Amino acid sequence: MISAKKIRTLKPRVQLRRAADVFHEAAAVDLDKDYLDEVFSIILSSDLVCDEDEDRIRWFYDKGDSLSFEDIYYHVLTILGDTPADWDARDEEGNIDWSKRIARDHFLFLDHLRSPYNVGAVFRNAEAFGVKGIYIAPGTASPEHPRAQRTSRFATEGIPWGEREISSLPDLPVFALEVGGEDINRFEFPREGICIIGSEEDGISKEARAKAESSLGIVSIKQYGAKGSINVASAAAIMLCKWMEREMDQPLS
Repeated sequence: MISAKKIRTLKPRVQLRRAADVFHEAAAVDLDKDYLDEVFSIILSSDLVCDEDEDRIRWFYDKGDSLSFEDIYYHVLTILGDTPADWDARDEEGNIDWSKRIARDHFLFLDHLRSPYNVGAVFRNAEAFGVKGIYIAPGTASPEHPRAQRTSRFATEGIPWGEREISSLPDLPVFALEVGGEDINRFEFPREGICIIGSEEDGISKEARAKAESSLGIVSIKQYGAKGSINVASAAAIMLCKWMEREMDQPLS
């Protein structure tokens, strides 16, 4: 547990985040009251905390229960402009620690995805399931679009990406995620390769289909509903999980 003295030596934003982390911990386990009082005073003394925020944080602290301590944590993150994500691996300064990623030689080619929301969601799924890099076809929504960045929960910063024509992809095995192909439960995923993810409305392009069919082919997800398709980012998540499971030779837990 970081000492209050150590917290006071940190830069203002880092100081406030670390103080918030203390209350996140206090929501789960009992911490010394004097220690909490001191950390509480550090938060209130921050120049980043306005009078309205101070009143709100005092109200939470006076309630004194674990839920209110958690409220302090989230309120401070809001002050810092962060998107709360308890599960992210972070370094000492509160930044996402991308070195914790387990990545394999799995790559994606986003073939004219038009929605920044879907691009961001694919990036978030790709980060979770070990994708090493993503290639973007010209015409695909930019991962730098604010909506893509917001939806990705910063995953656009953690996965290398760049724009490529499909004809200039690296010389790796290629397959596409599309309807009418091999059942995903029987498909032989490569240890290294590129999966093409098609557009929301039209699916993969003619060039992409030709590229995939000349290599590993098409993989499909069996569906059981009345609708004919599922969201492209959801489909990508299912495929990426299966690909990583085969790579690790056991289900991910």
